[in-house]
Amino acid sequence: MEILGIIVAVTVITLLVLRGPRRAKARAKAAAERTPFLMPLVESLDGKLLGLDEASAWSPTLQRALLKPFLTLEFQRGPWHVRVTEASRPHSTTDLDRVQFEHWIEVATIPSARRRVPLEFFTLYFEDGFVHTESSGQIRPDELLFLVDMILETLDLMPGVEPRDLADEGYLESDHEQ
Repeated sequence: MEILGIIVAVTVITLLVLRGPRRAKARAKAAAERTPFLMPLVESLDGKLLGLDEASAWSPTLQRALLKPFLTLEFQRGPWHVRVTEASRPHSTTDLDRVQFEHWIEVATIPSARRRVPLEFFTLYFEDGFVHTESSGQIRPDELLFLVDMILETLDLMPGVEPRDLADEGYLESDHEQ
């Protein structure tokens, strides 16, 4: 009976140790498969696509999210700096059909009071000089610019909300390449 307990313990420990690499492999595979679909959008926006080791969020709340960022698209739309990040929370499997995806759209603004603004199609969260919204699923290149433009038009209409230039603040990925 004691040997059976040891075998079960070794099996459980082995499965727990292998879970992390399986999840990382699933995220890496998803990122590699998504890159060709996003490249035409990246090029049309004169933006940057950041991969698994560089993908991140600007907003502190999103930085603490349980989901793991694996792709980030940075670009500028008029005076607004925009970051779109695709994140996932894989289950203990390498099956991409079972991976939960979410994408975040963030816009840099001058710092303002922390608040939430529910709109008809999404909610904007203001925090530490960033506005963000969260959407389920992966980034859809055919819908992304429409949604980003809708967010930016909303921000343009809000009193006291202005774009923030991140070039001098070290937030832009291009600043980290030096």
